[in-house]
Amino acid sequence: MCIKYDQYDLLELFQSEPISVSGNADDGELIYTYKDSQNFEVVLMLDAYQQLLNLSILFQDYTVFTGEFKNVTELKKTEEAMLIEIDKENKVRVKFRKQVGVELL
Repeated sequence: MCIKYDQYDLLELFQSEPISVSGNADDGELIYTYKDSQNFEVVLMLDAYQQLLNLSILFQDYTVFTGEFKNVTELKKTEEAMLIEIDKENKVRVKFRKQVGVELL
């Protein structure tokens, strides 16, 4: 199994290309970052094949939220947010617009 996601949806949400941890994007270990005009930053570290995800939200380099999620089955874009599906259930919503935030479902 691996995490199901649309790379173009993540590109649209994060507004930048991911960085490969190993230098080889095919290995499934990627880092996505997004920074808004109010100095909030979302950092998503993804290991697609091990179904692991680390999510951090920072404000002016101070950590506001951090979480490690296992058994991630899918990442889905919905309007201005990303849903994180764990064990085939929506568990986390990451908001990108108006104000960066995270909501545990």
